[in-house]
Amino acid sequence: MRIGYFCTFTPKELIHSAGFLPFRIFATRKPISLASAYIQSYACSQVRGALEVALSDEFHGFVFTRSCDTLMRLTDILEFLGKRVYNIEFPTKIGNVDYYVYELRDFCKTLESWGGEISFERVIESLALYRELEEKLKKLFEVRADYEIAIKVQQIDVSGAIKLVEKKIEEAKKEEKPKILVTGSVCPYPEIYEIFTKAGFAIKDDLCTGRRFFEFNYPNFEPHDLDSALRFLAEKYFSKAPCPTKHYPNDYRFDYLLRLAEDCEAVVFLLVKFCEPHFFDFPQLREKLEEMGKKVALIELEFPVASTEQIRTRVEALKEVIG
Repeated sequence: MRIGYFCTFTPKELIHSAGFLPFRIFATRKPISLASAYIQSYACSQVRGALEVALSDEFHGFVFTRSCDTLMRLTDILEFLGKRVYNIEFPTKIGNVDYYVYELRDFCKTLESWGGEISFERVIESLALYRELEEKLKKLFEVRADYEIAIKVQQIDVSGAIKLVEKKIEEAKKEEKPKILVTGSVCPYPEIYEIFTKAGFAIKDDLCTGRRFFEFNYPNFEPHDLDSALRFLAEKYFSKAPCPTKHYPNDYRFDYLLRLAEDCEAVVFLLVKFCEPHFFDFPQLREKLEEMGKKVALIELEFPVASTEQIRTRVEALKEVIG
């Protein structure tokens, strides 16, 4: 049974360990119809498209993790429609591990009330499987960023995902091209990334559909019971690739992004229209990146993407500027 989730901060390991399939919901490629009855047309198209999928397909339940305001409103809509919904209150201010462990305990109870089964052994097994997947995705992206795979593995069983990534690692060849950093929120359309590679760039990313799914700093202790396993999970997600919907001490989010950009020729902000958290960061980040001597471009997206030609023109123009 599929449990739909929407954010990379969702502890998918617990969903898997309970016996469900964690299935990340992205914007649909189809025109929005059902969702228009519940959400305004000027809302973020990722959220509107994800709601369309949630209303169109069969899901056993839905899990939300506190992120942007627009996404959080889907909890109200789906609850109103009688769906199983759980909202994990992931702290906006990173640091309070004890609070998040308490939230995870409550989440485990909810999964069990939905028909799942949680045990220390099952959680440890899921932690190990997802760690293997994440490390293999890192290895693949070091050779060549593959967004078709990165998106697909978020919607299939983790064991099959590991085998799929292993196969792609064997096939991948190192790209000797100018490196470009692509940063932003969600872009579940592999053809958008192909525009960059066809223009002659090797992609390095800071995206919810890329690095933020698989980049974690793992805790340096071994869990010995369910409670310590939940603490391990909490610390792991507090140490993932940072997101502008969270508050980090000492400007960690900005420092992280500037470090990623150091070996890149240019930085492209690939932002979904009306994505306020990313747009709020953009002016300051652009200024800091330009001070580093980086070329900076902003490309706005709206889903479903009707045409890629305008994006192609922008990317090819950037390539000419870099030379």
